[in-house]
Amino acid sequence: MTEKIPISGGPHTGKTTLIDALRVRFPDAHFVPEPATNVIKRERAAQAHDSSYQPRVPWADYTEFGPLVVAESELLERLIPGDATVAFQDRSLIDTIAYSRLNRFDRFIPEVRHKIALAQYSFALVCQPVGNYAATDVRRETVVEAIQTHAAIEQAYRESGLDVIEVPAVSIEQRIELISDVLHERGLV
Repeated sequence: MTEKIPISGGPHTGKTTLIDALRVRFPDAHFVPEPATNVIKRERAAQAHDSSYQPRVPWADYTEFGPLVVAESELLERLIPGDATVAFQDRSLIDTIAYSRLNRFDRFIPEVRHKIALAQYSFALVCQPVGNYAATDVRRETVVEAIQTHAAIEQAYRESGLDVIEVPAVSIEQRIELISDVLHERGLV
């Protein structure tokens, strides 16, 4: 059975840098891309193809966007090869709990919790914020919103029942060593 390991954290926690470094360190692992990014790119492409199309993006209407992210997450998880020992996931369904709360879409949470139970994640890595936060085209939060987002994500993972490993704000080399140690302790590498 594949060990599914979500990697999460709020905006500007070094998640992408960490995942890129893990690809180098663990080339035989499977890597699941961030579902929300896939949805945003697909929605923007649809709008580019049809200028009258209103993209379903989180900053427009999360009640439309959230279910798209869940569907994308489920699809990406189904695509994990059966022979993969470890699958690192750039976020997971658990993140949807946090974003649903932040966007006052609480009625969606019970459905997502059911899907989380079926996902069978092994444990989670939650990255702590690093450096100075800067908004981007996709990362649109203010500094305060970024802090609130990170807190909501941490809370969702802690409530998930998974073993949550905190990835501190240290160098990328130290983060990789910490994760390597965890994987060794669990007999995954």
